[in-house]
Amino acid sequence: MSALVWLRSDLRSNWHSPLDYAIAHHQKVRAVYCLTPEQWQQYHYAPCKINLIIERLKVVKTELAVRNVILTLINTGDFQQTPEAIVSFCQQQQIDTVYFNAEYEWDERVRDKQLKKLCELQNINVAKFHDTCIVKPELVLSKQATPYKMFTPYFKSWLAELYRSFPQVSANTKASESLVELGELELSQFKKTTEIKDYEVSSEAIYRQLRDFITQYAPDYGDTRDVPALDGTSHISHLLSIGALAPKQCVFMLQQEYGETLLEPTHGVHIWLKELAWRDFYRYVAFHFPHVNKHLPFQKHYQYFKWETNQVHFEAWKKGQTGYPIVDAAMRALSAKGWMHNRLRMVVASFYCKHLLLPWRWAEEYFMSQLIDGDFASNNGGWQWSASVGTDASPYFRIFNPTAQSERFDPQGEFIKRWLPELVSLSAKHIHQPSKYLDVQKLGYCLPIVDHASSVARTKQQFKQFIELSQQ
Repeated sequence: MSALVWLRSDLRSNWHSPLDYAIAHHQKVRAVYCLTPEQWQQYHYAPCKINLIIERLKVVKTELAVRNVILTLINTGDFQQTPEAIVSFCQQQQIDTVYFNAEYEWDERVRDKQLKKLCELQNINVAKFHDTCIVKPELVLSKQATPYKMFTPYFKSWLAELYRSFPQVSANTKASESLVELGELELSQFKKTTEIKDYEVSSEAIYRQLRDFITQYAPDYGDTRDVPALDGTSHISHLLSIGALAPKQCVFMLQQEYGETLLEPTHGVHIWLKELAWRDFYRYVAFHFPHVNKHLPFQKHYQYFKWETNQVHFEAWKKGQTGYPIVDAAMRALSAKGWMHNRLRMVVASFYCKHLLLPWRWAEEYFMSQLIDGDFASNNGGWQWSASVGTDASPYFRIFNPTAQSERFDPQGEFIKRWLPELVSLSAKHIHQPSKYLDVQKLGYCLPIVDHASSVARTKQQFKQFIELSQQ
């Protein structure tokens, strides 16, 4: 009996249920990864994320070899052709069972149903595992057996389910410490258009990064996570996005280190656990409310909301030339590093949606084209939240003041000065709103493209009118 493990967004050789099960129950195990550049283009994958995937595949190939599993790459181009490619590979290798981890977005679910149908026709068994989320989406429902639409009640049920099922997680799966010499993969057609030198891909380095954050920084996460000048976040979002880390592995290490402290709402480790739950939640939304996968807002009536279409403003926002230093510094950091601090993501998104009143779909696509941790469910959910069209208990009039956010979370302007060298000589008093005090154009900086107060007033009025018309 032989089995195939189909790797997707789970590029690891440990904490991997399909792989562990296949090795335990089959004499011969193969693994496959389908290269789908057409899908990457359709999803607007950033070049840095594609390069991360490629470099991680090299590591995974080597680690799988240690477990006597050969990894084969198949370039299918369009991911809709992957079911046929998988079945063909199984026939060539006389494989009778296919294992994989669930993916919850709509296109991926359609693809997997097609695989199951084709496999049944060829008498190939198919088994799906659920390592993608910490808690399987079907397990978190209201008392009425309906899916939650808001995060807070979802999180309460999610926590209960987590602690009901978590003791079943094995403590025996650890990162491999013995690696054979790195082998070559035929990936020459994918050029390194963006360097990923700041991002580790080896399992030892990834495990060490997670361990160091959990043991040294997680307790202070509640105090440091919103300060972009500090190294107070985990920096593992890109590893979760490609599955180099299993989300359950993160929770297991938290539980091992802190025990019941995880349940203390004000403790840093609980706050970080909640961030992991947010990741689950957006997949939960994509699973239970599939229309969000189809470019529609969670609150469907907002598909008729009239957004602005000012291309000049859109380009200024992308280039970090809005005249609001915290916004511009964040956007320039995104272009340079392919990553943005979470607090800054909320600030720039609020400015984009509520000051510029531009379509959230434009920004959703742009972020995916830049982020090394680009993840459809989280990115879509975050932008809908910022635009007040998603799963948000707060109404449309929650609008961040970018200057106030800057003063609060970057009080000395350390982050701003790192990315806006034209403002490096300014004092802490002037740097958050320099055009109020100085001729910024002489410094090589730009004037604000919109006025804060009038923009906020316009947005509130437009949302209010839309809601009133919708209720008639």
